[in-house]
Amino acid sequence: MKKLFFILVAVIGLSTAASAQENAFGVRLSYGTALGTELSYQRFLSDITRLELDLGIRFQRKTILGKGDDATKVHYPGGPTLTGSYQWHWFLAGGFGFFGGPAVQVSIPQWNNFGLGLGGQLGFDYQFDAPFQIGFDFRPIYNVIGKFKGINVEDKTRILGGFDPGFGLSLRYAF
Repeated sequence: MKKLFFILVAVIGLSTAASAQENAFGVRLSYGTALGTELSYQRFLSDITRLELDLGIRFQRKTILGKGDDATKVHYPGGPTLTGSYQWHWFLAGGFGFFGGPAVQVSIPQWNNFGLGLGGQLGFDYQFDAPFQIGFDFRPIYNVIGKFKGINVEDKTRILGGFDPGFGLSLRYAF
C-alpha cells in the first residue's frame, strides 16, 4: 500500500510538472518549397501566449539530368533561416493544445542574398506526461524581400514568387 501511494504521488507530480513547463527545446522538420531541419525553442510568456524561435537550414531539390521519373534529383543546402512566431496557445482536453499567431522569417535563401518574410503559424501539439512534446503545424510565409527558389524542375520554379508554404513536425523536450 505504501509503494502504491508513492507511485501515485510520483505520477501526479510528473504529470503536473509536465503540463506546467515554461520552456521547450527540440527539432522541427519542415517540408514546403524546400526540405528543412530546424532547432526549435519555445517559451511561454503568459498562461496563453508563447514565443517560438526556429533556427535552421534548408535543402533545395533540383533536377540535374533527365526528365520525368528518370530524372536525377539532388539535394543541396540552401541557406540558414531564423523564424520567430508569437503564438496564442489554448490547452484542449488532456495534453492536446492548439496554437496560432503571426511569424517573421529572416533568411539567406541562396547564400548570396537576404530574405525577409512575413506570415503566420497554426498547429496542434501534444504534451506527454513525461516532459516531451510533439507538434504539427502549418507555417505559410510570404517573402517580402528575396525569394526562396524552392523546387526546380527542368530549370523552372514550380512555386512562383515569394510564397513559401510549409508544414512542420516537431519533437521537443519541455523543461
